Amino acid sequence: MVILDNAELHRVEELRLRSPLTLLEADEALIAQHRDWLEPHFMGADDCCDFVFQSWILQLDGRIVLIDPCTGNGRPNVMPPFDQLDVPFIERFEATGVRPDQVDYVFCTHFHHDHCGWNTQLRDGRYVPTFPNARYVFVQREYERWDPRRPGFREVDYNIGVFERSILPVMEAGLAELVGDHHHILPGLQVHPAHGHTAGHSILQLTTSGDEAWFTGDLFHHPLQMIDPALHMPGCDDLAQAIRSRRWLVTRALESHALLIPAHFPEPFIGRLRQTDGITRFEPGLG
Repeated sequence: MVILDNAELHRVEELRLRSPLTLLEADEALIAQHRDWLEPHFMGADDCCDFVFQSWILQLDGRIVLIDPCTGNGRPNVMPPFDQLDVPFIERFEATGVRPDQVDYVFCTHFHHDHCGWNTQLRDGRYVPTFPNARYVFVQREYERWDPRRPGFREVDYNIGVFERSILPVMEAGLAELVGDHHHILPGLQVHPAHGHTAGHSILQLTTSGDEAWFTGDLFHHPLQMIDPALHMPGCDDLAQAIRSRRWLVTRALESHALLIPAHFPEPFIGRLRQTDGITRFEPGLG
């Protein structure tokens, strides 16, 4: 649990995978230059790193907001680690002291399978909302990007069926709210555009009395992308825009000393950017 003034933050892990940093197309010289702070949290001696798939539960002024509800159990996926998952996610969720029926808002930074899957659960052969008393806040641009009924829809093999399983049932249940690029979910909690990874990819800004924090979704998969925003993992809708979005938040985070809460970072999961003698590094922890 993390306490940020009037906000309380819990983490719920679904699974983790170990992958080589070559996925980011980072060259050996860059890795060597930053090895001193990348190890041990963000790189091992094998030049690999854990990528964690997790959700965040934010308790703010008596309201409960769930951010990026992972992949979900029992769903087909062309990527074997996510195919037909069977993990105790709900049990881990409830271990935080929060029940699914207590969630007030659900926010998905984007609609890739690992950020919206637990929006729903399969019951009696139908996908129904997992959080029955919540308002699901969907960015309209992202909703339209993944609606296969729209002209010009572009399929992605690892996301086949996600809209039908995890988005449409929420709409049909009347629990979804389509919002614009900028939207206040609660006082102190605002949606901002960070397009590129997907057409409507968005991030959340949390402002408390003494701090600023950003739930960054897939803007960053690894801290090296904060050093060189051109580094990327495959699968962006618009890579050039994704790079611009990364650069914007890096600049903002350095200026405001903001806490960054990425979707896939391993322990200790969160941190801040610092610049010393012209060298930027990500320092884990509340700082």
